[in-house]
Amino acid sequence: MTKRHRMPFPLPLSGVVQQSLTGLGLAERLREAEIWRIWPEVVGAPLACRAQPLRIINGTLTVAVSSAPWMQELRFMTAMMKEKLNNRLGGEVIRDIVLKAGKVATPAVEAPEEPIAATPLTPQQQEMIETQAALIADPETRQALVELMQAFMAQPR
Repeated sequence: MTKRHRMPFPLPLSGVVQQSLTGLGLAERLREAEIWRIWPEVVGAPLACRAQPLRIINGTLTVAVSSAPWMQELRFMTAMMKEKLNNRLGGEVIRDIVLKAGKVATPAVEAPEEPIAATPLTPQQQEMIETQAALIADPETRQALVELMQAFMAQPR
């Protein structure tokens, strides 16, 4: 029976996982997969709505672009996009960017919230506003204060 080779020191679980990912070549693939998460932040929302990454193979990122005018615009921006993406990914993950005409899924737009209706002022609140405003001599300033206080007190809480 042969003896098992002893490790010089025990590795923490994170070290074992890191070695496994590196040995299998998955660490680089995980960095590549990060592109889809950071794409809108790196290129900006207006551009992310018109161009989206499709795939990355051997350092070549293929990007689907919604229309020919946008493709022309993006041709001038590929070097900048590549630099920004590589900076965010922490190394040279992307060596080239290829633009391809294609369908771009538009992100779901959240429905705008309806403004909450202002609450009507009570007679006591209106009287307090009148009392405070009466102390101001200038009519323009007095009117501005009345409008400000009414708007503030009418806000829903």
